Amino acid sequence: MAKAVVKMRRFSGWTQMLGRQVAGLLLPGTCCLCRAEVADYRSSHVVCDCCQHRLAQQRHCSRCSAVLAHDQVLPDGGCPWCHHLKLPFDAIFAVGNYEGSLRDTLLQAKLRGGSAAAWDLGQLVAGRCDSLQDASPVAVPVPMYWSRRLRRGIHTSQLLAKSLASAGNWSCFPLVSCQRPLAKQSELPFSSRKANVRGAFTVRGTVPTDRPIVLVDDIMTTGATLTELGRVLRQAGAQQVYVAIVARSTPDYVNA
Repeated sequence: MAKAVVKMRRFSGWTQMLGRQVAGLLLPGTCCLCRAEVADYRSSHVVCDCCQHRLAQQRHCSRCSAVLAHDQVLPDGGCPWCHHLKLPFDAIFAVGNYEGSLRDTLLQAKLRGGSAAAWDLGQLVAGRCDSLQDASPVAVPVPMYWSRRLRRGIHTSQLLAKSLASAGNWSCFPLVSCQRPLAKQSELPFSSRKANVRGAFTVRGTVPTDRPIVLVDDIMTTGATLTELGRVLRQAGAQQVYVAIVARSTPDYVNA
């Protein structure tokens, strides 16, 4: 019964996205960030010129991809939010910081009926991953335990991964799964997040060793979940592990 409900919701989500894409061929679309009209709206062009210009002007941290002001850059190219973190990834790609219109759209994408918003955000993430295009990566969504997915009615990271893969013609499949219920990371103190996810994930199938793995998620704060997934994938033979996220959260744990 649970599997049937999941399939029905998945079909509904894809129907919504298909309807929006067809409408985009006939009618002006709207920017997924500010809702301004986008006359040439397509899956690969989901923001208005103003928002596109703003995103293009952002300066990202070379380690965690947080958007920085000029005076926030440290001598090693890092930033105050990640200089003390261990981030075992080849690179992290993010659209922007978890704030403003990007935050609002992401919150919509995490709700029931947010499939179209998630798809558009996946297209924005794809624009940040151009350097990987020639490597034919595998997009891997951060997994969600089945009961939580059933309650939420949407698997945002999976939709993001499928959208990202569609934009670059990449492979996309659930290479890892979550084996037990997890407390919400956002509700835990930073000191408890690593223990919460330790040993919670397992690899499904064979990990490709000749192509990069790109873990796809909505938000990264401390990186505990993504770090655990990266550890599991590398133990299974992954040679390159990247992270592609919509937003980089920069909370008040500087110098903690």
